[in-house]
Amino acid sequence: MIAKIKTREDFGGIVNYANDQKNKKKCATLLAYEGVCAISNKTIADSFQIQASMRPKVKSPVKHVSLAFSSHDISRFPDNEEGDVLMVEITKKWMEQMGIRNTQYIIARHHDTKHPHCHLVFNRINNDGNLISDSNERIRNTKVCRDLTKEYELYFAPKNSKARNKSRLRPYQLRKYNLRSATLDALAVSCSWDDFLGLLKGQGIDMRFNHTDNSDKIRGISFCQNEYSIAGSKLDRDLSFNRLCVTLGNVAAELVVQPHQAITSGGGGGTSNELDGETTKTRTTKETNLFIKPQNVEDNERRCSSCKSCKFAPKYQRAKRVY
Repeated sequence: MIAKIKTREDFGGIVNYANDQKNKKKCATLLAYEGVCAISNKTIADSFQIQASMRPKVKSPVKHVSLAFSSHDISRFPDNEEGDVLMVEITKKWMEQMGIRNTQYIIARHHDTKHPHCHLVFNRINNDGNLISDSNERIRNTKVCRDLTKEYELYFAPKNSKARNKSRLRPYQLRKYNLRSATLDALAVSCSWDDFLGLLKGQGIDMRFNHTDNSDKIRGISFCQNEYSIAGSKLDRDLSFNRLCVTLGNVAAELVVQPHQAITSGGGGGTSNELDGETTKTRTTKETNLFIKPQNVEDNERRCSSCKSCKFAPKYQRAKRVY
């Protein structure tokens, strides 16, 4: 079970999409509603808008949530009253655990995909005129979906699911997906660091330990394949250095790369400490000296280009980075 949440400004368009009963492909069915006049989509949208007018400063009072279930659970949600009741029950529990209470909403089911799913539209302005908070909703949503999936014994996709539609991934997403899949597969059958490293090398994956500057202390791990490098913790939780130590045991000293050879993470998971022959110490010195005194300045009254009489022009000029 997953829930995709979007914030919108206009009720009319979202209501027409969620409860589009004229579209034969969608075959939308209004399963449940509260606090709205459900004669037509227009009356539903008007009901939402009237309540939202209690807080005119809120520019985006609409929340649209798509709750989708796995195609493996299609037998749990048949196209009848029993399946509809279960879908409404789970949706209402999701709302309750997300703190969405005392407000208008509609729940409509669509039948245009292989996997069962429904659409929830609710008013962020509750019946008392208060704004329903959406702070940290992504984090809370992930936890609630996981808990409800366990509670109702719905299908849990494997962590390294190969059933995912790769054709929908963008090139940079596909590189990360392939690297993550291969690394997790190797980890699943490894009993030691030697096994893990051997399997990775067999698939053309390089593993590097990241060290703190001028120290032998390991602070992370990176994986590289086809010139694409990323930190293990960004690839998957189970691929962070601490988690790998729990799974494979303490790393052997002979496997650890020396500090001057290690890859240190820099944004995308790590670049070499030696850049064009420069040592880490040299690079650090250059980074700390970003501001230097101008050599040919007669006085400290440096003028800006737009106003020659500016009193607040900087006394120092920024040095160019040389890497």
